[in-house]
Amino acid sequence: MNVHLCFNIICTLFCSTSFAADSAPTLVVASSGSHLWIAVPTDSGCRIVHHALEMDGPFLRDVATLPILPIALAARDNQLAIIMPASGIPLTSAVYSLTTNQNPATGAFYYQPYGRFDVLPSIESAAKITNAVLGMNAVLALIPGEKPELIRAGAMSWSNVPLPQSDNLKSNLVPWTGLAGSMEWAILGVEGDDLVTWTTSADLATDWSQTRWPAAGVGFEMVIGGSNRPAILSREASGTFAIVYPTSSGLRTLGSISVPTQPWSIVGLGNTFQLVSKDKEGAVHLTSIDPISGAASEDKVLTSQPTTTGDWIHLPFIGAVTIGMLLAGFIVRPPLEPPHPMTGGWVALPMFRRVTALAVDLIPGAIFALWITGARVEELMSMPSWTPDLALAAPASIMLAFTGVWCGIFEVVLRATPGKFIFGGRVVRAPDGTTDMRAGVGRSLLRALLKTVVLFAPALGFLAFVHPLQQGLPETLSKTVVARRH
Repeated sequence: MNVHLCFNIICTLFCSTSFAADSAPTLVVASSGSHLWIAVPTDSGCRIVHHALEMDGPFLRDVATLPILPIALAARDNQLAIIMPASGIPLTSAVYSLTTNQNPATGAFYYQPYGRFDVLPSIESAAKITNAVLGMNAVLALIPGEKPELIRAGAMSWSNVPLPQSDNLKSNLVPWTGLAGSMEWAILGVEGDDLVTWTTSADLATDWSQTRWPAAGVGFEMVIGGSNRPAILSREASGTFAIVYPTSSGLRTLGSISVPTQPWSIVGLGNTFQLVSKDKEGAVHLTSIDPISGAASEDKVLTSQPTTTGDWIHLPFIGAVTIGMLLAGFIVRPPLEPPHPMTGGWVALPMFRRVTALAVDLIPGAIFALWITGARVEELMSMPSWTPDLALAAPASIMLAFTGVWCGIFEVVLRATPGKFIFGGRVVRAPDGTTDMRAGVGRSLLRALLKTVVLFAPALGFLAFVHPLQQGLPETLSKTVVARRH
């Protein structure tokens, strides 16, 4: 049995910038049907970029940079696996993965783990890895050779998966669309004019099922990943390419497609095919191909996804609150000297201690915000009053809101937050000529609510620096003082 393999990805071709019009696909891409990942070659390695249907436009997000081009990318749902070229002694291929999610509040995509990859066990092999796929629970890779090996990533190492029994099996591992559009994988080979696939159950049982696709092996170039039904790219006798649907009863060809002279590939995305290419300047182009007629749309250049802005409510709301509270501050402007001295040994808590106590109280909110958004620590500095970009301000907003709620509960119940306890501070009644310094539930609750507002507009805290008892707007309007025992 003569089995011919046409799907090998040769890494050295990626660095070339000039191709004949009928050259084979050379751009490293992967599609899960809704997410598209592209390794864009650069002078210093490559960029991993991400495009998704939910981006609502010809947009992309830069995910990472790598010093060298990967051998292959593999995608499933919102996950990506990256297989790097073999290096070192013994030869090993590093394997990385990441997951993307969309922030439901802002619509922005974020990647986990943030700023890095999950590192999977490396593959030890002197042979070039043919390809990789993402199964339901693990990455799988095929190592070619006289006796090809199919391996599956585990927590600490790779394990062998028994291959189908076939004489002189020299096949490839490809993403393959199963029933109801579910993304699966298959071992694929070309026997004479036919395309042959071997599939097995999701639990990697040893019982393989073989399917023969008559005449689909003629000119076979690659499986088109991400398509919602089996589709391949075929090279015609003239040297041009066509998208072909193999069926048990024959082939359906969409017709010839024009390919660029720059690095390119083709994927399924949503209900269409997308011709993906990179120009000499490094920009990524998408050309949509109708899956029924084969008609190509106008070429589109992918640009960085714009961030959503809060012009619909953010700035007007913050502006109105700031102006309102500033007016309130001038109406109840502080006297040069407090009308009554503080009693019971209480004195105003020094401003340095108050600021440090607030920093301590922000820690739980920061941890919560980082956990729920996957943001970086430095993104917490983008306060909502400093930027109209809701996506950028989302982590800080979550941190401040969480801090306002839990600190408010502490102050209403115990009249102090953990940060204030550490530095000896308590919320007490403003001096009014009586000896009773207890703030009471009503005053503490009002102060906690106003404090949350000031957290979102920290410029309003200026009053605390000029008041003789260091009362800010929350304390002035609630008639309280943050004090300590002298």
